[in-house]
Amino acid sequence: MLNYTFDIGGTGIKCIVFEDKNEIKEYHIDTKSTPNEQTKTKLIDVLEKISQILENENNEFNLAIAIPGPVDHFKKKVLADSSIIDTNIDLEKYFSKFKNLKKFILYNDAKAAAYGEFIKRTKKNKIENMAHLTIGTAIGCGLIINKKILHGKNFRAGEVGKMRSNIYGKDGFTVTLDTGLGALLFKHQYFTKSEKKLSGFELFEKYNNNDPLCVKLVDEWIDQLSKFIINLDFCLDLDLITLGGAVSSNKQFVSMLNEAITKNKTFEWEGRKFETNTEIEDKFKISVLRNKAACYGGLALLETKLEREKIWQKN
Repeated sequence: MLNYTFDIGGTGIKCIVFEDKNEIKEYHIDTKSTPNEQTKTKLIDVLEKISQILENENNEFNLAIAIPGPVDHFKKKVLADSSIIDTNIDLEKYFSKFKNLKKFILYNDAKAAAYGEFIKRTKKNKIENMAHLTIGTAIGCGLIINKKILHGKNFRAGEVGKMRSNIYGKDGFTVTLDTGLGALLFKHQYFTKSEKKLSGFELFEKYNNNDPLCVKLVDEWIDQLSKFIINLDFCLDLDLITLGGAVSSNKQFVSMLNEAITKNKTFEWEGRKFETNTEIEDKFKISVLRNKAACYGGLALLETKLEREKIWQKN
């Protein structure tokens, strides 16, 4: 059976097509942003891009879509706008036009990525509780607790990007604005008043050429991200914290982040040491699935759905 898996990001869509469990095709599709809202994309524009791929498939297939924001995976409904807006669309009705579609699931992208990473790692390691962070346009977090995806009462578990990154006074940003790569690139564009936003590669290129603004922005970004990772483990005391997204393939970024975690694992104030997270360096790992985790999570969730249906049919 063919399994189409889509990971919807703020600026593009990744698609991996599996035949059973084997990758056979991979696509990356750019999505146009909404005029006057450069960081936002309408859901209908995303669906049209997905349809362009599915229209070429004549065989029966299953479909998994991972999308930002809170998602009711039971009702297959996006519950709130994020980088994807105008989300009040009946997705089951929309995809009913594909008569060769057999099974369809919809999941939050960070939760799908966490599940993909969890399934991959538990083949060799014993893991019960983990967090998977995805650095992209914003920051996503999927939580696995007692070997199950944590959804929360309102399907908002893991929406760490919406947290305040500073609880003192009125200053400060959200966690997304302090740790998201897309937010970092937007800050650079804002400060330079440039018409064009840099890519992550271009940002690090300027950093390595000692561009003063890029050095300041990147160093602050790495420092803030390391502190967030340490805080997350203090809160949940996990077995493992993994980090994925395209930037996780950047060796310089990984080295800088590991160094920052080592530097910041102890909280100091006026020369006095307070709390130290002694385990965080061993707990923190880069994703083995990198930027493919959500697609592999979609595949694993499709398999879980099919297995449950077989059990129900037997009973």
